[in-house]
Amino acid sequence: MTPYAQLPTNKPEEFLRTVGLSQEDFLHLHGKLAAYLDEQKALKPLTRRGRKDSKLALEDRLLLTLYYLRHYPTLINLAAIFGISESYCHKVYARTARLLAKVEKLPNRKALLEDPTATVAIDVSEQPIERPVKNQKAYYSGKKNATRSKPSS
Repeated sequence: MTPYAQLPTNKPEEFLRTVGLSQEDFLHLHGKLAAYLDEQKALKPLTRRGRKDSKLALEDRLLLTLYYLRHYPTLINLAAIFGISESYCHKVYARTARLLAKVEKLPNRKALLEDPTATVAIDVSEQPIERPVKNQKAYYSGKKNATRSKPSS
């Protein structure tokens, strides 16, 4: 059984919490992705020659990508959930993320830099460390390079 088939489809709030999208949005995105892949196969029929099909179905590849973007688990944990290797998990994520950017017509880096007021990206992974502003003396002695010692000669 695939991980997509195991998702609770009768409880929309659990699906939303797990995937990050409603089930209707997920199916809409799946349809757009499938149409794009079929269009690419029709345009270039010989590009897949010699390659095997993916071990995961398209809905599982999309679920893997959205799950990673929603929860940021390690790839080894994500691979264990989907029953694949860690390297294949990374390959599936990278390919599907690139396809999603093409399907959804996301702007590239240059387009974002040209008009900085149109798009604001917030990186929450790096945040300043909170420290006391008043009564700082109790926490900071004023010494610089406290962990370094002079080399003995």
